[in-house]
Amino acid sequence: MFASGFTWFTFIPGFNEDGLFTALGIDVEPGTQILLAHTLLVSAFLIGLAIVGRMALERQKRKPGLEKYFAEPRFDVRTALEIYGSGVMGLMGDMLDKKDVEKFFPFIGTLFLYIFCNNFYGMIPGFAPPTDNVNTNVGMAISVFLLFNAVGLWRDPVGYLKHLAGPMLAIAPLLFVVEVIGLVFRPVTLSLRLTGNMFGDHTVFGVISELAPPVVPALILGLGLFVAFMQAFIFSLLTAMYIAMAVPHHDDHGEAHH
Repeated sequence: MFASGFTWFTFIPGFNEDGLFTALGIDVEPGTQILLAHTLLVSAFLIGLAIVGRMALERQKRKPGLEKYFAEPRFDVRTALEIYGSGVMGLMGDMLDKKDVEKFFPFIGTLFLYIFCNNFYGMIPGFAPPTDNVNTNVGMAISVFLLFNAVGLWRDPVGYLKHLAGPMLAIAPLLFVVEVIGLVFRPVTLSLRLTGNMFGDHTVFGVISELAPPVVPALILGLGLFVAFMQAFIFSLLTAMYIAMAVPHHDDHGEAHH
């Protein structure tokens, strides 16, 4: 299925002919509408997951006394989301202050979950993972680029620009250009790394699924799940690092830029 490019959306009448989104007034190419359909499906799943988790949290908050602070005896959606949230905040806490962890957790936490679900999505026969497409990953990388630059310029514009110019005035113009080029390449490397790894992983799994005995794809599926997690982890980790590098920091002499 993977090698043939089959997706379940092909069973929707008109999807590959006149275009389903065209009928809705959205002018997109056939390849793009497949990408958009899968992206919307993942987004709908995550929105539904967030609603279910929020409803479970509200039910827990309505419990009397200290009972509201105890976990459920069974493993449910709220428990899973709390474990996930604690893990991501722990990752961010190694690089950011507590107030910044709370402020940027919605962005980084959503980014991690969105990438992981997209990556995992590609291991289900009949679904095309949006993270195989460079356009999806460039969009996320640009969002990261805009965020950490906006944070640096908003928190400490003079210090942020001074950091890009380097410690020596004589070579400041050269260093500034080099640093700006480095900043521009960050979203490029983010998007290409994710696209290359996920496209390769899903392509290999698809080919092996067609040619090898059933037990071999099962083993590759475990490896693919690990790769899906690691790519989401690395993307989110680098995002947290870029934000941490952009916020006002202490120099080698222990003096803060203001």
